[in-house]
Amino acid sequence: MRAATGPQLVAFAVAATANARGLLTDAQILAGADRKPRAYSLAALAVEECGKAVSLAALAMLPDDLKAHAPVGRLLGWHQLKQVGGLLIASVTYCPPGLAAKLAAMTAADLAQILGALEEPADEADRLKRRGFYVDMDRAGRIREPSDITEAEVTNHLARAVQAVSSASTLLDPAVQAMVTNPPAEGVELSRAVVSALADAGDARTPEAAAHVMLEAICKLRDRMAAIEAESTATPADLLHERPQG
Repeated sequence: MRAATGPQLVAFAVAATANARGLLTDAQILAGADRKPRAYSLAALAVEECGKAVSLAALAMLPDDLKAHAPVGRLLGWHQLKQVGGLLIASVTYCPPGLAAKLAAMTAADLAQILGALEEPADEADRLKRRGFYVDMDRAGRIREPSDITEAEVTNHLARAVQAVSSASTLLDPAVQAMVTNPPAEGVELSRAVVSALADAGDARTPEAAAHVMLEAICKLRDRMAAIEAESTATPADLLHERPQG
């Protein structure tokens, strides 16, 4: 995966997006046939696949020297992180001016509010996507069946899946694919920030930990973009004043 080229990673992201659309369609068909538990699980998988598509796009925008050391396994194999990523693009959307530019422009308070609101749906989806397929028993000895998933839970997550897939589907646009292959500065910086935040993360694999990684990455992005803007607007006198003496 680390040796994959930008165009190969973009093609992978496009395939993941197309698969997310198929999962959503199947979920809607099952919901209409009153097969709601399976519909919920497929909707949750659709959101997760959208998160994978975004992660692949981030890898495609990463410079080759950093891609060689990127924590690819955690980025693509951490299910809760992909759930949070899919729910994030459902909330912020991937449409122009682009996810990175939108995130960089948001305040820290707004980001914390959005990501905090994603922890519970990500946790719910991670649990219920399995319960939609399996009968299990909890620690208290209670049997958990797919039929326990409520209609409200299915309706709410189907709505999130629709928005996530709609947002991720911009990756099917050749113009967006070209942008990911030759990314703008904020896209590169977001990719760097995600890799850095993952490197800083511990071993936790909870939705809370995933949301924290996203928040940390976006804060790093905002700080870096602010520094780049400050450098670009600095006058020669400013630069002379900042230059070390001696």
